[in-house]
Amino acid sequence: MNVLVLDCGSSALKATIFAADGRVIATIDAAYPEPAGPHRRDPADWWQAAVKAVGKLPRDDVGAIALTGMMENLIPAGADGGSVGDAVIYSDPVGAGVHAGLSPRLDALGATAILGNAPEPLMTAFKLLAVGANGARWILPGSKDYLALKLTGVAATDPSCASTSGLMDISLRDWSPALLDMFEIDRGQFPAILAADAVVGPLTEAAASHLGLIAGIPVINGCGDGAATTIGSGAERPDEVSIYLGTSGWVAGVTAETDRSPRPYYRLAHPLHGGLIEIAPILSAGAAAQWARDTLGLALPEAERLAADADRAPGSALFLPYLNGERSPFVDLELRAGFANVSAADGTGALYYATLEGVAFAIAANVRAMGARGSVYLVGGGARSAIWPQVVADVLGRDVTVPEHPVLAASLGAYRVAAKALGLAVGSAAQGRVYRPRPERAERIGRQTRAFERATTMLRELARD
Repeated sequence: MNVLVLDCGSSALKATIFAADGRVIATIDAAYPEPAGPHRRDPADWWQAAVKAVGKLPRDDVGAIALTGMMENLIPAGADGGSVGDAVIYSDPVGAGVHAGLSPRLDALGATAILGNAPEPLMTAFKLLAVGANGARWILPGSKDYLALKLTGVAATDPSCASTSGLMDISLRDWSPALLDMFEIDRGQFPAILAADAVVGPLTEAAASHLGLIAGIPVINGCGDGAATTIGSGAERPDEVSIYLGTSGWVAGVTAETDRSPRPYYRLAHPLHGGLIEIAPILSAGAAAQWARDTLGLALPEAERLAADADRAPGSALFLPYLNGERSPFVDLELRAGFANVSAADGTGALYYATLEGVAFAIAANVRAMGARGSVYLVGGGARSAIWPQVVADVLGRDVTVPEHPVLAASLGAYRVAAKALGLAVGSAAQGRVYRPRPERAERIGRQTRAFERATTMLRELARD
C-alpha cells in the first residue's frame, strides 16, 4: 500500500507518493493562481491544485491519504467544503487592532497560560473578529483541514494547527470555553480536534472521482507544516532538535514538558505525544544566502564552489544575518545585518562563507537558549548545500543529520504520522547523512562565537541610536 501525502503550502501544493516503507515514489508541485489580494486565497485553489497534481502521479496502489499544510489561517467553508469566501492567510496582520483592544481582558483571563503562547495578532481568533465568518458553516485554522473536509466531508483539525488558533487550551488539547466565551465565538463553528494519526474519514465517492483514487480509502488527519517538518526531519523524541533552512528558518525543539509558564518560543502541541514543539524563528536564513549571492553576483554553483574553497582555511570575517531584524533568541525588528572583521584579503568567497557561517551562529544561539541537547536534524533547501550542513555541525559542535529528501520534510512528516496510524515501517526515507563537527575547528569556532555575540550586542546598540 502506497500513501499519498498532500502538503498545502503558501505558493503551491506538493503531492508525494510514498511506498509503504517510506521510499519516495514520485512527487510533484502544482502552483496556485494569483490571489485577489495580499494575504488572501480562495480555498478552492487548494483543491484544484490537489486534483491537478494527483492527476499527474501514479495512483494505482494508493491505499491512504495523509495531510499537512499552513497553520494560523482563517478559512471559512460551507458544510460540504464549498468555498464561501477567501481564506485569510497566516501572514495577514488584519487582527492587530482587535488584539490591541482585547489585550487587557486576555491578560486578566490568563490567556497565555491557557494557550501556552502569548496571544498575538496573527492567530485565527483575532482574524475572525476582524473580518467575520462570511456565513461559513466551518472555521478552519489549517489549510490541510480544508482538504480533509473536501476529501471526507468531515470537519477536523489537529492539536498543532489548533495551537495557532488562539482558542485551544494546550493542556486539554481542546477548545477553551473561557476563550470562546470571551471572544463570543460559537464553538459549533470550529471542527473537532483529533489526534494527528486519527482517520478523519473515508475518501468520498465524489472526491475519489476527481482524484482518480478508490473511494473508501482512509484519510489521515496529519498536522500543521511546522510540526510535520519537525517530525519529518527525524526529531520526534524529547530533547531532539530540528533546524529548518528555508528562506526564513527556525529551530524546533521537542520537549516532554507541558509547563505553560511564559517562554520566548512559539509552542505547538506535539501531534504524536503529550509534549510540545518549541519553535524559535530566524527571519533571514536562506534569504541571507540569496542576498549575498545576488549582491556578490554569484550563481549558486559558483557560490558553492567559492564557499568550499574558503572552508579549507576560513578567516575571521563575520556576518550578522539580521537583514529583516530578529525574533529569536531576542526580539529586535529594527536590527539590520552587517559584516565585521573583514580584511583586505577577504574576497567574494570569504564573504559568502561568512554569510553561511553567520546564519549558523544565529541558529546555534537559539539551540543554546532552548537548552535542547538531543540529536540534531537539518532540513529545507539550505540542507542541500554541499558545505552549509558541515558549517552548521562545526558551529554547533554536534552531529547534524540531513535526511535523504530534506526539501520533503513536511511531506515525510505527514507520511510518518500515517505510518503510525496504519502500522507501517518508517523505512529508509527517515535515514540521512551525518555531518560531524571537525575537532580541529573548535578553537576558531569558539573565537568566532564570542566575536559574533559581542558584535550582535554592538549592532543592537547602534540600531537604537
